[in-house]
Amino acid sequence: MSELRQNLATREWVVIAPERLKGKSLIKEPNRLLDVLPEYEESCPFCPGNEKKFIHIQKDLIMKNNEWTVKGIENKYRIFKKYDDAGLKEFNNEGIYLNYEGYGEHELVIEHNKHNKSFAVMENIEVENVIEMYLRRFNDLKKNPNNQLTMIFKNNGIFAGASQKHPHSQIVSLRVIPNYLRTLLDEATRYFDNHGICVFCKIIEYEKKEQKRIVFENSEFNSFVPYAASTPYEVCILPKKHDSVFRDTTSNEVTCLAECLKITMNKIYKCLSNPDYNLILRNPPYSLAGVLFYHWHIQIIPRISKPGGFELGTRMNVNVVYPEKAAEDLRKEKLL
Repeated sequence: MSELRQNLATREWVVIAPERLKGKSLIKEPNRLLDVLPEYEESCPFCPGNEKKFIHIQKDLIMKNNEWTVKGIENKYRIFKKYDDAGLKEFNNEGIYLNYEGYGEHELVIEHNKHNKSFAVMENIEVENVIEMYLRRFNDLKKNPNNQLTMIFKNNGIFAGASQKHPHSQIVSLRVIPNYLRTLLDEATRYFDNHGICVFCKIIEYEKKEQKRIVFENSEFNSFVPYAASTPYEVCILPKKHDSVFRDTTSNEVTCLAECLKITMNKIYKCLSNPDYNLILRNPPYSLAGVLFYHWHIQIIPRISKPGGFELGTRMNVNVVYPEKAAEDLRKEKLL
């Protein structure tokens, strides 16, 4: 029988319905593993040596042995245009509606100089370099007061919205706060007001005690399948210590996060045969640094199922794999 579960942090309901698979395989057409792809692709705009063919505006660089390992660049196909000045402007009125010029920042982090790498198969230090670049760009973008919020995310594979195979992430800063994030913040505030503790800290405390949904943990981070996971094999990574904003992450925490992220992604990579996925670093607005009610975290969403009419009509997700089984499957996977 199916089961309804509620996400404690959002109060959203999810349907857990394994019988919906009807005995069929969850993964119909598995992706090729990365070791069959070339290290260099002549038509790739992000591969070393192709800079003259595909000109980039470079923002930052991490070097090793006289070659770049991680590169920060402006997105050539940005969704926002650059600010004409750093001052805050009032929104525009158009009759009963509001609008605003599409200003913002849109950058890419090229995660590796090899075409066939990903977090799953990188060395720990290579993942650490990517996280260090995230931190650099996140903190640099804060300098413009128009950037209320900076989103860091990764689209991996065509079903996750990626247009390039070379490993890369995106960083977008924007002037407005999306309603979903406002809802998340409102629910976190309500939980804190009612219980006197951060809802994410409560989740970590409970999951550590239960252990049924834990995938991996080290001294600083927990990786687990949420109790009300919205999709099969969804994983959340949370700092064990309360920390509201990613920008305050220490060098030791960067090292521990790199280990947690690499091992988690390696297990997902092996268990689901290199699935398409979205990775989202969920931060509050810059102005909420230090608050007691919110806790930054990473959400990893494999794209191995598609929404149907029920999901679109109710805005409720249907997950065909019990979170406890997903966590067990991931724990059992041995590292490459």
